[in-house]
Amino acid sequence: MADMTKFAGASFIKVDDVRAGPLRETIAAVGMGKYDKPELTFVSGNMLSVNATNVRVLIRNYGKHDSDWVGQTIELYLGETVYNATKQESVLVRPISPGKPAPPAADPDKGKGGGNGAAAQRDDMNDAIPF
Repeated sequence: MADMTKFAGASFIKVDDVRAGPLRETIAAVGMGKYDKPELTFVSGNMLSVNATNVRVLIRNYGKHDSDWVGQTIELYLGETVYNATKQESVLVRPISPGKPAPPAADPDKGKGGGNGAAAQRDDMNDAIPF
């Protein structure tokens, strides 16, 4: 008995697919689709063409590199976006997997002579190499 789903073609998630309630999907791959938009392929085989609103959500939570999105679980839900000054129903994404930790904040005292003295200001890359 052979699995024939590979011959069915890609199934893109549309607004009607989330009208009854949100879906949870895990991102298996990210590629470039039509109209210079990224396409998410999910473990289920479903796909989603990602609009700018959703790209911003994914970047804010998982980083700017598409490889960081792979393996993340997201929720797809019915929402609204504005396109050409007109509100329209859209499939929106909500992160489920924990996001990437924020980069550490810059130390405001670094390089000002404050902090822990000379040891705190030492640049480890400029140490002399003993031979």
